[in-house]
Amino acid sequence: MLAFKKRDNPDRGASLVEFAFIAPFLLLLLLGIIEFGYFLAEFNDVRHGAREAARVAAVNAGDNTFLRTEACDAMDLTTNVSIQFTDGASGAIGDVGTVRVQASPSSLSGLGLIEIFLPSNLASTVEFRLEQPSDDWGSDGSLVSC
Repeated sequence: MLAFKKRDNPDRGASLVEFAFIAPFLLLLLLGIIEFGYFLAEFNDVRHGAREAARVAAVNAGDNTFLRTEACDAMDLTTNVSIQFTDGASGAIGDVGTVRVQASPSSLSGLGLIEIFLPSNLASTVEFRLEQPSDDWGSDGSLVSC
């Protein structure tokens, strides 16, 4: 006859139960860190697009279509992005112009984990000095989107 050996450890499985309690919070923390990193990348993208558009606009490299293309190509964001160009009072050399890029950030996971803690709109405004006369786009604050 076989005799079964009784185990002397009454706490067997306790660590598994403790992990089951902690695992959802650890997973939520990990996903939150990933979402926040993705949000920072989107914010960096908006800033880069504004700087690139200001660089192109400062040397009067083209019309609104070219400026929009350059700014949009500099960013990985492709939806919910608007770009506003405003040159100086007369569009002459030395005037100060501005470029404002706005975007609505999106969630990487789509679960809405940390959106309540983040702004609903990303924006970056860059001022630049016109190096060439601005004859292709007016000072009306034209708005284009990607």
